[in-house]
Amino acid sequence: MEKPYAPTPSTAATQALDELKSLPSFDATRVQFEEAITKITSAATQRLPGIVWTTADNADSGSCPAPYEQSGGKSAYLPNRIAENVPVSEQDWTALLGVATTAATAVGATDIKVMQDEPGKHDVWFSGPGGAFLKFSYKGNMVVSAYTGCRLT
Repeated sequence: MEKPYAPTPSTAATQALDELKSLPSFDATRVQFEEAITKITSAATQRLPGIVWTTADNADSGSCPAPYEQSGGKSAYLPNRIAENVPVSEQDWTALLGVATTAATAVGATDIKVMQDEPGKHDVWFSGPGGAFLKFSYKGNMVVSAYTGCRLT
């Protein structure tokens, strides 16, 4: 049976492993991202009284994608936090985006990509080493998502 993708060349795999060795462990990273999510959702709850957060059942963990697939590392998608039908003003969004930026920076997710930014429609991705990301978005529903990226156990 043929593999769908060629394995990462050994020099790139060695570089990827060296990168992972410089990062916090999988367990430590997971805790850091959970804390980042809590900071964002708590700030939103404080700013927007009556907001109700639910936790999605999308959590998943497993091995790492290329170029980390030979590292023996692990990765996890944390459960999304969702607040449905929340009225968020642009002033509220700006304030909460500031909290999300600070929380993302604290976990090393400092590369910011704004996917959508118009009144009532916002989608911001914060990414970091090993493929980690924190996503904060709003379009009637507010959503906070996170992925640990690849980390050694």
